[in-house]
Amino acid sequence: MTYFRWQVGESEMHPVYDEAAGAGKRFYGRWQLPALHVNHTESANADPRDGGLYIVDSLHVTCSFDQLAKAGLTRMDIRHGAFQRDRIAYDNMLFAVKHVDVRGQIRRRDIIVTIDAQQVRDDELVNDPQFAAYARDFSRNPSEPRSAVVEEVGSDDDPYA
Repeated sequence: MTYFRWQVGESEMHPVYDEAAGAGKRFYGRWQLPALHVNHTESANADPRDGGLYIVDSLHVTCSFDQLAKAGLTRMDIRHGAFQRDRIAYDNMLFAVKHVDVRGQIRRRDIIVTIDAQQVRDDELVNDPQFAAYARDFSRNPSEPRSAVVEEVGSDDDPYA
């Protein structure tokens, strides 16, 4: 998976709707983190409904706490929910982190962490140009569509570099 941390100080948010405004949401990092196990549950029906709601894919990741710490996520961040606007790219899709749990410790040292995330849909990416490559419907994206996979891995053959 590729992990992105939300940059609070550089993001510009709408004061009422909690959506990106002006400069938009800013994220730092592009950490390639290995996972012990990933469960990507694809939604059965992604078409918008009459009420404006849609079903999204979900992601459940089990990883080493030490690997997640490379992305700057600390025990204190987990305890206080500082991960709630972070993003994960997996399987050429973008996911919003919803919940992080410590699942295992040895001598009070965290070793196993689970992350639950939900797919970020195209209409939620409108003011996030950094993630335009993950848009599924390119008619919403005014710039030239690019492959997110190439951007994720880059030219290096080692995905964990």
